[in-house]
Amino acid sequence: MKSVLVTGAGGFIGLNVVKEYSKYGWHVIALVHNNVPDELSSLEHVEIVKGDVTNEDFMSGYRDSVDIVCHVAGLAKDIGSYEKFAKLNYEPVKYLSKLPREKFVYVSTSDVYGIKDFENATEDSPLCEFPKNPYPHFKIKSEKWLCENCSKYVIIRPAAVWGEGDKTLENRFREFLEVSPYIIHFGKWKGQNRWPLANVKNVAKTIVSVSMFNDFDNSAITIIDSQKTTIDEYYRQIGKKYFPHKVYKTITLPFWIGKFLGFISTSLSNMLNRKDPLFDPTFYAVHHVSSNLDFSSEKMEKAIHMLDEKLVTK
Repeated sequence: MKSVLVTGAGGFIGLNVVKEYSKYGWHVIALVHNNVPDELSSLEHVEIVKGDVTNEDFMSGYRDSVDIVCHVAGLAKDIGSYEKFAKLNYEPVKYLSKLPREKFVYVSTSDVYGIKDFENATEDSPLCEFPKNPYPHFKIKSEKWLCENCSKYVIIRPAAVWGEGDKTLENRFREFLEVSPYIIHFGKWKGQNRWPLANVKNVAKTIVSVSMFNDFDNSAITIIDSQKTTIDEYYRQIGKKYFPHKVYKTITLPFWIGKFLGFISTSLSNMLNRKDPLFDPTFYAVHHVSSNLDFSSEKMEKAIHMLDEKLVTK
């Protein structure tokens, strides 16, 4: 039985990753920072450990004791200080990547390509030179560190992760639609730009696949659903789910208005040292919802197909 250490196992993505490893008979060491989800406690072959990835001495205790380290934990926000993101999203990569006997699987983000209009972009697309937010800044920095210092790794770049149990992305849209009578878009796309959804099951399957097969070693995989969804369609899906009797009209405003509102939200939120934005959209979020983020899913589909074939022949 192979072993894997999964950081951030108590979170939305981490829990689904642990479930997928468990399905294939791995011994999973599930690192949880605070709360332990009930579902995690009921899984077979799972050893739950409470700890902090920023504690290098604690994490070093797992050196050469696991085959794979899957590093999911991190701060995924569009507000916050560079110091906080460096501590949580960059520094741990340096010592966590030295722990596994076989390879290091790192969960990054599709934001490393930049937030601008794309059309079927691939993993070979250049990374953003000047990120607008500390989140992608330190994900890019971590990726570059791995390329230069880690002997065997795989980088996973999920887009906007969604699925059963999501309490972040979906809730953010729900909270806006609860108080607004309008669906508001900014800029030239008028809501018809692709919203890059990545089902959490696709994220988990890809991670387990790259752990089992060596075809993707020392490369990156973008995780995005093959089915394309516009941002307007996504708003309406959330509205229909939570407010089925509410009818939403659509408004399209100039992009500069969104940037202005976003700048105020981000500045005030950072000034007040808030955990979550004061209001939406933030400066980073308005770029997200107003850009055509269209990436190829070909490499992800190959990885998942290999895993599914493995399950059939098991």
